[in-house]
Amino acid sequence: MRLRLLLISLLILPSYAVSVSLTIGSALNRPPYILEDTRSGLEIDIIKAAFREMGMSVNFKFYSRKRQLLYFNQERVDAVMTMSQLNGVRGYWSESYIEYDNVAISLASRQLKINSIAQLQNYSIIAFENARLLLGPEFAAVAAKARYSEVDNQLSQNNTLYLGRIDTVVADRYVFTALNQLVEQNVAPQQPVSYHLVFPPTPYRMVFHNSVARDIFNQGLAKIKANGVYEALVAQYLGRAVAKPKPLPSI
Repeated sequence: MRLRLLLISLLILPSYAVSVSLTIGSALNRPPYILEDTRSGLEIDIIKAAFREMGMSVNFKFYSRKRQLLYFNQERVDAVMTMSQLNGVRGYWSESYIEYDNVAISLASRQLKINSIAQLQNYSIIAFENARLLLGPEFAAVAAKARYSEVDNQLSQNNTLYLGRIDTVVADRYVFTALNQLVEQNVAPQQPVSYHLVFPPTPYRMVFHNSVARDIFNQGLAKIKANGVYEALVAQYLGRAVAKPKPLPSI
């Protein structure tokens, strides 16, 4: 019923007059992309800005990845974010709205030589949840050979690396750096690390239950990329200019 009312509202009212609020399933705290306490962060603010441009508001619910997918399939949320088609979710896919800068990270003192994904098989690895799925078949093959594990709570990646219990971490470099501030009481995050740039950027989309809301998001996203809002948010949270994304195939 709620989705039918949403569709009627979106189809009848002009975009600037739409007052319906969408509920979006977000991952748990993942600075600087998702700041759960303040309902902000680069991803959150991009999504808010895109819908605001179209006269709509959004509400975020924060879940583990498993609950994100469960509640989307149960239609308890209207959309989920930070999604890849490799997750196997059925719905209406948005354009790519963000790219994560995934890298392999090691302690600089170890002086590890890692210039390719294949070379990671020589080391123990702790990666973010679903990395084996999201980072491509070559990395999946490495994961099958190496001493490999994945974690939902990425704080454990920082702790494990700085304590010398793992050779490499696979994570977004900005997430890893931001989480250093949360592990200072347990380890010494001031230890120098090496970033091994062996992965291409990982693009993410949103997936919706209906195509109308998806199209509105895409339109808003295009507008904030054109008017400079998107670029300003990337500079605010990541301190860098917007990378030019490679075009993705149409859905």
